[in-house]
Amino acid sequence: MKSTAFVTADLDQLPVLQPPDWGSLIPRFEYFIASPLCHPIKISEQGELVAVGTSIMHADTVWLACVVVHAGHRNKGLGKEITQDLITNIDQTHFKTIYLDATEYGFPVYLKLGFEVETTYTHMRSTSDLLTASSSAFIVPFDAHYLPQILAIDQHVSGEDRSGVLSDFIQTSLLYVADGQVLGFYIPGWGDGPIIAISEAAGAALIKKRAQDENAAILPSDHAFAINCLQALSFKEYRTSRRMFLGEKRIWQPTGIYNRISGQLG
Repeated sequence: MKSTAFVTADLDQLPVLQPPDWGSLIPRFEYFIASPLCHPIKISEQGELVAVGTSIMHADTVWLACVVVHAGHRNKGLGKEITQDLITNIDQTHFKTIYLDATEYGFPVYLKLGFEVETTYTHMRSTSDLLTASSSAFIVPFDAHYLPQILAIDQHVSGEDRSGVLSDFIQTSLLYVADGQVLGFYIPGWGDGPIIAISEAAGAALIKKRAQDENAAILPSDHAFAINCLQALSFKEYRTSRRMFLGEKRIWQPTGIYNRISGQLG
């Protein structure tokens, strides 16, 4: 079956593909349709939506996101087919690295397509109903004056220029600022609620702030400091997932990620 563009009329069918442990697919695909940086596609069978996915383009890297196959149509090779179509539509002479976060279901498919495991993400949940107090005077609302610093921090940590997508959401961020320097930022309500920081003090303070809003956290498994901070706030690990890449291996700083953006953006 040939994939075609995912369009607004397809949104009504998304609930039948909805994975039980994900947030709603509908607002995600609304964004994918509207953004010139995204290329959402679908596979349909007799008018029924059976597989979806999208690519999200940064300056010279791409993330594959929301690759989902209808539960009643699995084991037909649809996951491999739609992922291969997404890859085929990417100019790999320009976008030299393709990333994704693999579920257990998708992992063997991505291995067959040549993806390699880069690291794992640890998924944690709070085991306490108590709200965490945060009194850091260094945490302030977003100010456009700091935007160049924010984008520079994100590029240093991620190894990618994600300024296009990040600029769509950064206005709602909270910043950790000391002596006029941005040392970290947190974006409530976007994706998994990302925290990117270049100092442990900033990361720890923003983790405490985020714990007032969220009872789940996802971050690189080798970030021992951040995991310890979360454990001190009664968060416990419940599963892991695999960050995978295809193409050029990048230099990035996993210890700068105190909570990832999402499985679709790292």
